[in-house]
Amino acid sequence: MTDLTSHVVEILKTYPAGLFHGAVVIGVFTTFVFVVFWRLFAAPLSGRKLQPGKDVKGSQIRRELKNAAIVMSLNALFASVVLYLVSQGVAKVYLDILAYPFWWTFLSFPLLLILNDTWFYWMHRLLHHRRLYKYVHHEHHKSTTVNPFTSFSFHVIEPLLLTVWIIPAVLIMPLYVPVIAFVQLYGLLDNMKSHLGYELYPKGFNRSPLRFLTTATYHDLHHTRFKGNYALHFRFWDWIMGTENTKYEEAFQDAHRPRETATDDVDDANQGII
Repeated sequence: MTDLTSHVVEILKTYPAGLFHGAVVIGVFTTFVFVVFWRLFAAPLSGRKLQPGKDVKGSQIRRELKNAAIVMSLNALFASVVLYLVSQGVAKVYLDILAYPFWWTFLSFPLLLILNDTWFYWMHRLLHHRRLYKYVHHEHHKSTTVNPFTSFSFHVIEPLLLTVWIIPAVLIMPLYVPVIAFVQLYGLLDNMKSHLGYELYPKGFNRSPLRFLTTATYHDLHHTRFKGNYALHFRFWDWIMGTENTKYEEAFQDAHRPRETATDDVDDANQGII
């Protein structure tokens, strides 16, 4: 057995467990959120629905589930690679909270989120480039009416590009295992929030100190307008680069007023290029 083959075998040893974990945790959680918001409480929450009068077709759900299966497979592979790097003593991941100063352990959480958000923003902008959009990112934008299953509906190349940042991160930065877990959990919940299709944040949220956080309205505009609002967790990069949709604040306030039908037309998907 060659060295390369032995490395691959070691990586794949943890792959089935990671795949099962992803299928159970992510799959069950996503289905639960969809059933709660899009079926059981759709009527009571209708005033918070971002695209009123619109439902998702079965064909869209089936396409998204197929894509989600591929995404979860790739996520499990990345997890296996990280675990292998840890087992080889290459990754700077630690379990002993006393191994590094407390200030670093707590600082690493927001730092990792900022790193993730920065990577996502610029990679997202790249995926909207006219030479890439129709081949890769267009698959995600087929879902103009977003729902929890849209959170994991991507072309096979996209999750590779969006997730690869974690490899150099664990090689360069000392990271406490629970911090990595919390970042993953935050990412899962934030991604679900962005594709929920309902605005749950209160009306005054964008006037609060937390206004730098993205909302469901923020990302929903990206799916209906196809341009702007490229950020994941925070609005900072869109502010700095001038790419925030100018109608966002108005749309956020409008999301808190009962509406019976959708008022905005969806732009053509091919306009989502830069």
